[in-house]
This record gives sequence, structure tokens and C-alpha cells, in this order.
Amino acid sequence: MRGLYSGTLSLVRFILRRDRVRLSAWVLGIASFTVLCVPLLADMFGTQEELQGMAVLMQNPALTAMVGPVYGLDNFTVGAMYTNSMLVLMAMLTGVMNIFFVTRHTRHDEELGRLEMIKSLPVGCLSNLAATMFVAVKSNILLALLIGFGIAAFGVESMGLSGSLLFGTAMGAAGLVFAAATAVFCQLCSNNRTASGLSLAFLLGAYVLRAVGDVRAETLSLISPLGLVSRAQVYVENYLWPVWILLGAFAVFAVLAFILARARDLGQGVIPARPGAHHGGRTLSSPLGLALRLCRSTLLAWVAVVVIFGVMYGSVINEVDTFIEGSEMLQAMFTAGGGDSQSFTDQFVSLLMMIMAVVAAIPVVSLMLRIWGEEKQGYTEQIYSTGISRIRLFGVYLGTAFAASVVLQFLSILSFWATASITSDTTPSFGVYLQAAMNYLPAMWALLGLTAALVGIAPSKTAISYGYLGFSFFAVYVGTLADLPDWVLGLSPFYHIPRLPEEEQAWAPLAVLTGLSALLMALGFISYRRRDLRSG
Repeated sequence: MRGLYSGTLSLVRFILRRDRVRLSAWVLGIASFTVLCVPLLADMFGTQEELQGMAVLMQNPALTAMVGPVYGLDNFTVGAMYTNSMLVLMAMLTGVMNIFFVTRHTRHDEELGRLEMIKSLPVGCLSNLAATMFVAVKSNILLALLIGFGIAAFGVESMGLSGSLLFGTAMGAAGLVFAAATAVFCQLCSNNRTASGLSLAFLLGAYVLRAVGDVRAETLSLISPLGLVSRAQVYVENYLWPVWILLGAFAVFAVLAFILARARDLGQGVIPARPGAHHGGRTLSSPLGLALRLCRSTLLAWVAVVVIFGVMYGSVINEVDTFIEGSEMLQAMFTAGGGDSQSFTDQFVSLLMMIMAVVAAIPVVSLMLRIWGEEKQGYTEQIYSTGISRIRLFGVYLGTAFAASVVLQFLSILSFWATASITSDTTPSFGVYLQAAMNYLPAMWALLGLTAALVGIAPSKTAISYGYLGFSFFAVYVGTLADLPDWVLGLSPFYHIPRLPEEEQAWAPLAVLTGLSALLMALGFISYRRRDLRSG
């Protein structure tokens, strides 16, 4: 048995060295976002009357499906409000962090041949998986401690140290379940894309199962890791039994992953890859057809995400006025933003359009970065050997991302408007919402242009695109509530877009952002055409 795990500690140090920036950014980013939301919510609902009003409102089935059931109704505190609003969503984000981490150091490294080089050294056949799981456990423990002590440091009366540590522990335990489940999928599948897709589908399935269970059948929620997280009733009863069940599920998945890893061959999955057709279809004979085939899973997954996102918010639009009227701070914030002549619903929709555009920008950046991912693995060299020009291939991926921005925005607002029309009798026409959503396309194109320029000039620095996107999300989601200076908010392209229907249309910022996007895209074309190809 010692031979199976020999060299594990050396691989642990190697993984920490490789991911010292990436993993630190994930942990610190999630912890900071979670902790900094504490004073915001505490200020929004400062009186018991406001909190009780919110408790009644959040029993709406649509809100319950979004964020989970409400506990502590008899004496609804800031802590209970915070848990109900944040815990499930932050547990999902922790799950995403663990999924990306485990796939990167297991199936992805194996697919690229890195793991074969590591196994040529005196290390055990299970050492890499053991090192990956060890670092995952360590990272989630660190995240739990940062969140627990960070929340308690604000000294909110209803958010003591024990409850805060339970909040962080529940997040970490859920993250470990998704890490171990991802490790299982990495043993079952023979390629990284399938393993990542199944892992993210497992996460989304857990959320949907919890949503259905919280509204209709609690038994379903008890099966979902995200449902168990909410059953801890943090800051209300502080139950530990859901955490123990999550840790038990983590242990079962982890043991199964090690058993499967011991049984399979290197480079293969337990489930054999399905043999492909002897000849590709006609669509695969062109760069566009190949790019669409490679991006198909990503596009379909994000179509589902934006549609679900639109349906969830559209289902609660009828409660917005009641929601804002329950907090004096929210009333002051929205009135200051739109004036007395604008309804709270119009102002909320204006903010929501911006948030939905930032979410839809994630796959747009991801699709543009696919050409760099294919280049790193050496696949684009084979395409260029057929006589395809660089400009044409670059244009295909850029055009795919460009078209995706339009389609995703359209589908998100269509699902939002259709759901809002069913739940509310005063929903504006589809054209009003469509114009408000499409207004943000130039901001999305600015992010796309930045990504294209980085692919052409400095492909190894393309993580800047995700960093800038993360900053834009922070500026949109938190910056407005935190009353950050305008010059900070102005660093995000989304800040300069007129917020319809709250504000009047202004074409100048749209034209400037569109022109800037075109310049960045042109710079990407020129730079990509001139630079050398890279691989590995």
C-alpha cells in the first residue's frame, strides 16, 4: 500500500507550487465576497420589522426555489437572512472551484501527457490523485476558516463565531463532495471535456433537485448536497448532522475514485470511449463546423443556465415592489438611482439586465479562449497543415463568440419576459425588455475584444480576461450597493451603458464601446497572424 502512494507529499508541494496563484485567487475571492456581503445585508435590514417583512416575502415558492427554505421565522435575524440569501449560492461557487481544480490536476494533466511523465518518476500510481484530494481538503478547510473568522469579525449580534464557523464548514463540506464526485467522473471518462461536463451537470442537478425538493418534497432536498447545506440552519439551530452527512458522502466518493483509479489503465477511462465514425460529416470539413462541434457542449450548457436564470428572476418580478418596500435602505438606494418618477420594479429590472449581461459574458469569453486551448494542446497545427489560414480560423472562433453574445442575451431576456408575463399583469412589452438587454451587447463585445487581443498578443496572460470579468461582476453586483466611487465603477464597461427602462437611451457610450471593441478585435487578428504558434 505504501508503494501506491509513494511520493504523495512531493506531488502535494508540486501542485501547490503550480496553483499558488490560481488556487489562492479562488479561495480569497470566494472568502472575500462572502464576508463583505455581511455588512451590506446588515445595513439593508437594520430593524426587526424589515426583517420580519422579508421573512414573509421569502416564503414565496419562487424565492424558496432560488435560495432555499426560510428558517427562524419566529425571530428572523440578520444571520438567518444572510444564511438564506447566501449559503446555497456560495456552496455552488465553492463546488465550481473544486470541480475545476480536480479536473485540472487529474484528467486534464493525464490527457496532455503530463501525468505520464510524473508516473515515470518513483511515485505510486495513486499518488497524484491522493495529492490532488489532499490539496482540495486543505483548500476547503482554509476557505471555511477564512469565512468563519471573517464573518465573526464584523461583530453582528446574531452572527456569532460558532455559527460563522458552521457557515464556512458547510460550504467547505459541500465543496469536498463535489471534489470527490469530480474525481469519480475523471476515472469514468477518458477525456477532460466529458469529465468536466458531467461534474458541472452533477452540480446543476444538485441545485435543481434541491429547488424541487424545497418547494414540493423535502426528501429530494436531503439527497442533494446543496439541500443538506441549507438544513444546517446556520445562525438559527446550528445543526451539525448535515455536515457529517456531507463529509460521509465525500469519503464514499473519494474511496470509489481511488478504487476506480487503481483498476483502470493510464490514459483510459473505466467507461470505454465510444468509437467515432470512420468519416466526419460534411459540417466538420470546414473550420466553422469544427468550431461549432467543439463548442457545442459549452453553448448548450450556457443556454440552459441563462434560460434558468431568466425564469428564476422572471418568477419573482411581481414581488419586487414589496421586497424593496421592506427595507428603508433599499428604498433610498433605488430612489436615488431612478428618482421618484420611476417605479422600484423598473429600477430593479434595469439592474437585473446588467447582471444578466455579465453572466452571459462568461461563455462569450470562454468560447474565444477555446482557440488558445486548442493551440496549447497542439491541435491547431493539424488544422493549419490543411491550408486553412490563421485569419480564417481566428475569425471563426471570434464570430462564434460574437454570435453567442447575441443569442444568449436574446434567450435570457425571452425567458425572463415570458415568465414575468405569466406571473404579473403589468409586464411591459417584449420590445422594452429586449432593448434594455441588447443595450449591453457593446459592453460584452468589449470583453470579447480584450480576450481576442490577449490571444493574439499574450496568450499566456488570457486569465486577465476572467479577472476583468470578475471585477465587472463585483462592480455590478456589490459596487452599487457598497456605494463605491464612480471612478472605480467606471473601470467596468457595463457601468457606462444606459440602464433601460430606468434611464433614457444614450447612443454615445454604445458607439464608443463598439469602436473600442472593433479596435481590440483587429489588434487580435493582426497579432495572432504574426506570432508563433505555441504548444504545451
